[in-house]
Amino acid sequence: MLIDCNHIALNNANDILPYGTYKSGIMDGEKAINIYAYPSSDYPIVNIPYELRDIEYNTLPPGHYMVVLAPSRKIMYLVESNKIKASIPVADLVEKMVNNQEELEKLEKKQKLEKKYKNNPRKRPKDTSEFEKQADMEASIEDNNEDYYTLKYRNGNIQATGYILK
Repeated sequence: MLIDCNHIALNNANDILPYGTYKSGIMDGEKAINIYAYPSSDYPIVNIPYELRDIEYNTLPPGHYMVVLAPSRKIMYLVESNKIKASIPVADLVEKMVNNQEELEKLEKKQKLEKKYKNNPRKRPKDTSEFEKQADMEASIEDNNEDYYTLKYRNGNIQATGYILK
């Protein structure tokens, strides 16, 4: 049987072609900014321009360190390459209360978007909650021309301050 392909209307290409068809273009997960971006962290990074010493003359060279607040909230750790390099006692801790109404509004907004784009998930706007979480973190070190440095930490609703002797 000989079929004349010029007169066949192709309603569904997958029915005739022996292989599947794919949409052209780049998927959201394949974009270079998502693949090669620095992995997000749950802790702020501080740039320490000073060489820090302790009582036993152990030194901590200048560099970039991740500031991690211990679960007990009594100590802050300076972490480099997932290794604790220094521990600083927390002198001042402020924890703001979380407003339940704001949390419920965020959850409702997220659920509305999921419901709206349920049938067409490719058109759903990208979730920016991770970027907002990153923007809400901060760590800094200050030299007050005293006998100590002040390390300040802020992550979400928690603020901590520690002092490092010179």
